Amino acid sequence: MSEAGGFEKLRREVIDTGLCTRCGSCVGVCPPGAIEFREPLGVSLPAIRDSAACEGCPGHCYTGCSGGAVHFPTLAAFTHGRQPANPYLGVFQSLYVGHANDEHVRRAGASGGIISATAIYMLEHDMVDGVVALGANREEPWRFEPRIARSRAEVLECAQSKYSISPANVILRELDKEAPGFRAAFIGIPCQVHAIRKLQADGHPAARKIRYVIGSYCGNILHFDAVRGFLAKHGVADYTAISRLEYRAGEWPGKMRVTLVDGRVLEMPKFYANYLIPFYMMRRCLTCTDLANEFSDISGGDAWAPVYEERGKGFSLIMGRTDRGQRVIEEMIRKGRLTVEPVEEGFTVNMHSHMLDFKKRGAFLRIDAMRARGKAVPSYGFRPVTPAPFGRRAFEVLLRLIYGVCSLRLSQWTVAQLPTGLTGRLFEQARRRWKGVTKSTKRKGFSEIEFTFEPPRQTVYQLPAEELGEQSAALAERAE
Repeated sequence: MSEAGGFEKLRREVIDTGLCTRCGSCVGVCPPGAIEFREPLGVSLPAIRDSAACEGCPGHCYTGCSGGAVHFPTLAAFTHGRQPANPYLGVFQSLYVGHANDEHVRRAGASGGIISATAIYMLEHDMVDGVVALGANREEPWRFEPRIARSRAEVLECAQSKYSISPANVILRELDKEAPGFRAAFIGIPCQVHAIRKLQADGHPAARKIRYVIGSYCGNILHFDAVRGFLAKHGVADYTAISRLEYRAGEWPGKMRVTLVDGRVLEMPKFYANYLIPFYMMRRCLTCTDLANEFSDISGGDAWAPVYEERGKGFSLIMGRTDRGQRVIEEMIRKGRLTVEPVEEGFTVNMHSHMLDFKKRGAFLRIDAMRARGKAVPSYGFRPVTPAPFGRRAFEVLLRLIYGVCSLRLSQWTVAQLPTGLTGRLFEQARRRWKGVTKSTKRKGFSEIEFTFEPPRQTVYQLPAEELGEQSAALAERAE
């Protein structure tokens, strides 16, 4: 690829236009290691140290990017071999709600412990040699980084959701160093998974070592300033005083909890801590259209429904998407590692209808507004063709105004001055009222939306049949 191996094109079309997802792929696939993240606790954007190092590079940093273009029909064909019947959820084979039967694993996770339990099961049953997951940096525990977990203990060290920007796909550089036959599972959020699938379709050797993709639901991620703002609210000015940072600590749904080196513990219930979202959310999340991690083998998230919330302890929605992912779920159920109950498709959509509307309708309204202002927008290869009702469009204008005001430094400083308990209570009350007032607006016409999909594009690479065959045969043998 010309233009310094693709990075200059990446910089011009994606980084400088605000479309970078911070997935980390460009850093992970750079052969000479010339790309790095600048200001990882700030804007956290990739930059190149020496453009001369790009000469002759195949340009995977550009072709594997999840920021500018993710062609959903092509990735659906590559990952699943077919297009989704349900455009909100993507391709799936099964829908369950359940939890890990190991109570320690369940308590360690964000909800029902499904993702951690699956990763541990794969390691213990020799399906993979390592699991890519996010864990706290041991020298800088306020920062999360990807690692290759090779044991139950190491997987549990990486349990729970991390809502700070954490470019997980830089791990591709480490995977590239592993032996050619190394088998990995990858735990990631949608934008990271999009890049992994694009790289697999392009035949990238490190991405090919990923045999299973376990995806979490994701609504948004936050800049590290959210942590600074949380600390400021508690009168702490120095983030290096953090000895441990948790976003979903304790009994479900959990608390944002910061443990300081002097032993003090600062915490706030999850729904109170959600006040951080409008002030510190990465703006690229506003134009993401994938909540349910549609191109994973197995995906999961919180089961947000009163029937499960009332029980406490945490329940997960779990979706088997590919043949190999479905076989793992079935085997874990059969061997007593998971307790699950099937749920209906409509119930599953309704469980996350607020965020599905945010992603599948709201994102396109925001994309159209950005395009009208001459701004760069991502391309997905599909879009809704059913016009949004006037009320929903008016709601979107108000929402953009709120996010715009909250992103101002003055707004961030002001909210940091308010008492901790007061901020949380006010936000939770406002959230409940907001959801009640806007519920009918957001749901009006939502179930009747029709989408148009472009034809899938030809992929350069397909995972060799013998690799899939070996996995399928091993799973079938254990099932018998």
